[in-house]
Amino acid sequence: MAVRKGPRDFFVAAFEILESDGFPALTAAGLCDRMSVTRGSFYHHFGSFDAFVESLMRYWEERYTADPFALVETLETDEARRAEQILLAQALPHGAEAAIRVWSTVNPQVASAQRHVDQRRLQTTVNLLRRQGLSQTDAQTYADLAVSSLAGLQLMRRPLDGDVLRRVLSEIHSQVEGRRAMPSDLRRARAHRGGST
Repeated sequence: MAVRKGPRDFFVAAFEILESDGFPALTAAGLCDRMSVTRGSFYHHFGSFDAFVESLMRYWEERYTADPFALVETLETDEARRAEQILLAQALPHGAEAAIRVWSTVNPQVASAQRHVDQRRLQTTVNLLRRQGLSQTDAQTYADLAVSSLAGLQLMRRPLDGDVLRRVLSEIHSQVEGRRAMPSDLRRARAHRGGST
């Protein structure tokens, strides 16, 4: 007896397609063929392909942004949170996320979701850095560096080597530590001059 497929099964299959073949291969027919289900099953869950894309983008945000950051928040020390952030970043579906970024250049619905995910990642990272004692300006700068490095490496290096991402994010974290260790009066003076660590 065949196992009934739920919406999450379609999302998982969609990410597999995005990872391996890019967004042009992600169609209702392609999904159904991959999952060995009828088109009726797809439309039973989603009604239309646009509705599916909207649900897929929500899944992406929850599964790969909200849930990981919620996990990081449960950890007790800055060191544990930093280490977990790097591990979670390495575990992202980088090929699928790169495909979503390319897809966003031709699909306004995907572009809106991609901007929202990036903004949520930025703001959550800013919040974590603020908790570590950085100023708003410094926290925003290092969050911009981390999130833009992730997005850029996903597009530049296919497939993205997790060790490369770890080295880049670890270096950003080292810079954060250097900034935190700097005496507050020196931090203020450098910020006033527009200097860096």
